[in-house]
Amino acid sequence: MIDIHCHLLPNVDDGPTSWEESLEMARLASQDGIRIAVTTPHWIQRTKWEPSPDEIKKKVEELNNKLKENEIPLTILPGMEVGISENLPKLVSSGEVLTLGESHYLLIEIPFVSLPLGIEEIIFNLKVMGIYPILAHPERNQELQKNPKRILDLVKAGAFVQVTAGSFCGYFGEQAKRCVIQFAKFGVLHAVASDAHSAKERMPILTTGLKVLEEFIGREQVELLLANTYRFIGMESVT
Repeated sequence: MIDIHCHLLPNVDDGPTSWEESLEMARLASQDGIRIAVTTPHWIQRTKWEPSPDEIKKKVEELNNKLKENEIPLTILPGMEVGISENLPKLVSSGEVLTLGESHYLLIEIPFVSLPLGIEEIIFNLKVMGIYPILAHPERNQELQKNPKRILDLVKAGAFVQVTAGSFCGYFGEQAKRCVIQFAKFGVLHAVASDAHSAKERMPILTTGLKVLEEFIGREQVELLLANTYRFIGMESVT
């Protein structure tokens, strides 16, 4: 499996605080069947979380070396979870933010309360550049929880939907669970990721949530979803 949204690098955001914890998270991911993980530290403009692409790539290389030394069968790719803003196209074109595994797909975090005005226009402007936005955990957005069908407008505009495995298990509350199940029933899930932040809480585990998802869409559709996720790192185009 591949996890396209997790926080594995130490001391760059609210993820792990040591290489030891990063390695423990990697072990957990590997034991869960994850073979590729895109590490996606937060990047939010005008905050303390603005890591440079060079810093991220350097730490990814260091982590991959440590994984080999410790015989942990996991490959790490660089990425970012970028806070949504109207100047996202400029940030991408200037090279200030990273796409997933240097592909054409950008992981975007939306606010947890309301959707930003002009979100469809932001999605459109990225698409014009050949960059395809993936919305990170939209089931945790309060506006979408109140009106899950609103996600259909965003998908129609060109966004892809990445939900968090833990949402299916109620880890982020009943409203997020109900919302993510609605997304599944609408048929608009494009990726399930861990959004892991530590080795003790919010761990890099996918299988628990996928088992719940299987109850709603069936094993065949879950397998198709997992296969499709590899395409977000440029191995194939998303259909």
